Amino acid sequence: MIKINFYRESKKGMVYNNMTVIDIRNIFSQRNIELFDVGKSYIYYAEEKNENGHNNLFLLEYNRSTRKERLVTNYTLEDPTFVEHLFAFENTLVLILENGGNSMWLIEIDKTTGSELNRKKVVCTGSFRSCIALDSDHVIIYMGPDQANSEMFKQYSEITGCECLCYMYNLRTNTKHFIKNPLIAKLGVSNIKQMTVQDQKYLVLLDPFADEDIKKGYYEEQRWISADIRDNIWLCNLSVLENELETGVENISKQRIVSADIKALARYMGIDGDKMYFRAKEFRTGIEKICSYDVELKKVQVEAELKISESGHTMYIIEENPFSIFAVTRNSKETKVEGIINSNALLSYDNGLGSFMTCIDNRYIVTQYLAAEDNYSAPEHYCAIYDSKLGKSESYRCNCYLKGSTLVLY
Repeated sequence: MIKINFYRESKKGMVYNNMTVIDIRNIFSQRNIELFDVGKSYIYYAEEKNENGHNNLFLLEYNRSTRKERLVTNYTLEDPTFVEHLFAFENTLVLILENGGNSMWLIEIDKTTGSELNRKKVVCTGSFRSCIALDSDHVIIYMGPDQANSEMFKQYSEITGCECLCYMYNLRTNTKHFIKNPLIAKLGVSNIKQMTVQDQKYLVLLDPFADEDIKKGYYEEQRWISADIRDNIWLCNLSVLENELETGVENISKQRIVSADIKALARYMGIDGDKMYFRAKEFRTGIEKICSYDVELKKVQVEAELKISESGHTMYIIEENPFSIFAVTRNSKETKVEGIINSNALLSYDNGLGSFMTCIDNRYIVTQYLAAEDNYSAPEHYCAIYDSKLGKSESYRCNCYLKGSTLVLY
């Protein structure tokens, strides 16, 4: 194998045309860390350690200019079952600690000083399920049934069709608000996406009727069905929505930007700039297309039609934000990659390099795989970078983190 010289990050970072590789494995050698924010100047990550019988959580910063690590703050976790949820913003970090019960700690931390700006123990009805920070001030919390409230959750589900109770917490006013809107309560964290257009923040709410196979089954039996079987994607102004949820509005202000009835399918794909991308499929013909909705122009446009290759098994790999899509066809020897949207890549690589992750600058392929040194060793994570122009590649025994055209080896 011919080696590509990927040096450790210099003061300017290693840049290959439009690709930046940050190799900071020396910082994280033999450490179990989780990256949660990669910016132009800093990388933020969390590390858990057991020291003297105590579980400790460290929040750290890596300065890309000085190539030095700095401790932002640390906590001794009195409850070993605590799970942390971290959200990064321009000046602050929001940390939520929970153990699946009815209470959690919400902590706001200054990125520069590491000091606590806010710390509150929040108690909700039910058992913690998930959470999402809408911005540095507002967090949505989903609570599921627990033993003490099982009957109440059953009645709530029968009335609303929602399995979870939903709350919004305002870190500025330290107030908790029960969310009455059934759509927000139904969707869950994975169906709430954020985007910014012309400095205005929006939420994209994904409201699919059911899994694709289930919806297709309804289409095949549609002569017996009178219900409105429909996929919807909604757009909300974030500041308007937050105000409505705090004041207890049940019918929130929202715009339906995509809809597909029983005859078709609509599924979110990703976000890039002013556009939200989705996959549309007509069940009768089987034709699938990638479309976009331009928030500024309020316009839907067909971007590409998806075609299945007959020469091998084709998958469509999505980079969600910024958005790109690749047709990846794997045969017995090689994997072929074709850029469909926001990429002009047309190249291939040997299957031994592993599973395709992305292609950067229409040239560099990033893959990952598991491998063990011998039959007695546990498999470890490897990342490979293949330069299709030079026909050279290099593998690294490490984890990797991708954000746009930046690849972090750690």
